[in-house]
Amino acid sequence: MHVASHTRYDHQSMHDMGFRNLVLLDRGYDPVTHGYDYVTVKSLDDLNTMLGI
Repeated sequence: MHVASHTRYDHQSMHDMGFRNLVLLDRGYDPVTHGYDYVTVKSLDDLNTMLGI
């Protein structure tokens, strides 16, 4: 799983390298881009809840 808050420098690159478990921590830095198959969360608490932690 790859968690980051930048789409251009993190998610697009990770997607192109074959990573498929991507999570965007939406802090308002980048616009949401479609086609990279990531899940968007507003906080790490939201991610922990999704993972059942």
